[in-house]
Amino acid sequence: MSTFKRLERILSVVLCLTVVLTAFSACGETEVVLPDEDGWVTAWAAAPEASDVDTIPSNPGLKNNTVREVIRPSISGDTITITLSNEYGSIPVVFESVHIAKLKSSGSDAIDTSTDTVLTFNGSESVTVEAGATVTCDAVSFEVDALEEIAISIHLGDYTGGTVTCHKLSNYSTWVTEGDCVSDESFSAVKVMSSWYYITRLDVWSEAGTKAIVCLGDSITDGACSTYNQYQSWCDQLAEMFNANSDTENISVVNMGISGNMITGDSSDSAVNRLTRDVLEVSGVRYVILLIGINDVGTAQADISDEMIECYKEIISQCHAAGLKVYAGTLTPVKGNFYYSELHEKIRTAVNEFLMSEDSGFDGVIDFGGAIASEEDSAQMADEYNGSTADYLHPGDAGYKRMAEEAYESLLSFWSIT
Repeated sequence: MSTFKRLERILSVVLCLTVVLTAFSACGETEVVLPDEDGWVTAWAAAPEASDVDTIPSNPGLKNNTVREVIRPSISGDTITITLSNEYGSIPVVFESVHIAKLKSSGSDAIDTSTDTVLTFNGSESVTVEAGATVTCDAVSFEVDALEEIAISIHLGDYTGGTVTCHKLSNYSTWVTEGDCVSDESFSAVKVMSSWYYITRLDVWSEAGTKAIVCLGDSITDGACSTYNQYQSWCDQLAEMFNANSDTENISVVNMGISGNMITGDSSDSAVNRLTRDVLEVSGVRYVILLIGINDVGTAQADISDEMIECYKEIISQCHAAGLKVYAGTLTPVKGNFYYSELHEKIRTAVNEFLMSEDSGFDGVIDFGGAIASEEDSAQMADEYNGSTADYLHPGDAGYKRMAEEAYESLLSFWSIT
């Protein structure tokens, strides 16, 4: 076991032993206070999903071939780990070799070969991950700078079928080529996809005071309809704002949006059911922004506002029990989209009134809905913020920028940063 892995385990034990409970004198409840210390912090992550027919590459496919995918960490570090997931796989998957390198230029598959670094798993270059399992590589010395594009190249083994664990909407190019090409500067013949395969997290070893804010949401958090390969989601733009401010440059923005996600329902990937995996288990998490529920609203056949509110309260309860601050994002307008109806607007309004109420239980509210609404009609998105598909549901780059500004300004206020 590496020195960093041993240190990580020791610190995990120390964390469990040193969590401090302080009483709320007013209400008799307890608040978990998490200590600040050196440790792992998630610098980039994507919520895993089960692939569908449109997200599995072919000609070439994944079997015995190499996939190169690009991520952009939001904080810096010089020691990292990468986590790979076979959570949705129905068979074991073999990773013959996994490399990390700096990307030469945005939108290209070319890497700086002088930075090409092999990742190992318990000292071995290859690893087999059973169906339903995840694996984290050994800690490795590799310098990443905040907002720098990093390439992860994976040579897969004799993959024979089954469901692939991926994140469907990466909104960034991923390249698949034949054979073992993990160290090649660029690929000659490729299949270009727009999903991330198997990679779910990059953690960096960080100094005390570094922390993560997780953005839990649906396609509007995932960045649907933002410009391809340009990092224009509101989470990406918020990370850039944090990075430009010396008071917030040590806060990682972790995007855990899943397109089509809902807060209600019994599915394993509903916001409540994936909370532990996608929020509570994120390294160094201290804050959560919750912007989810518009898919519940848009598909509702009856007034479900009370059911949605109960789900919000459950998420608040679990986050507070873990010592996290959780901030509500108001639901954005949908008039002009097929999601809109009088019933659906009634639900959205009722939910937003709860989110903005003083007794909601949230630690603050970010008024995303109001930020991008039309001045003439609060039920509809302003034209200048509407996305490229003009569906009046998903903002475009300008809309996401306005949302990032609203989040940034609100968070600085919550944290008393001027």
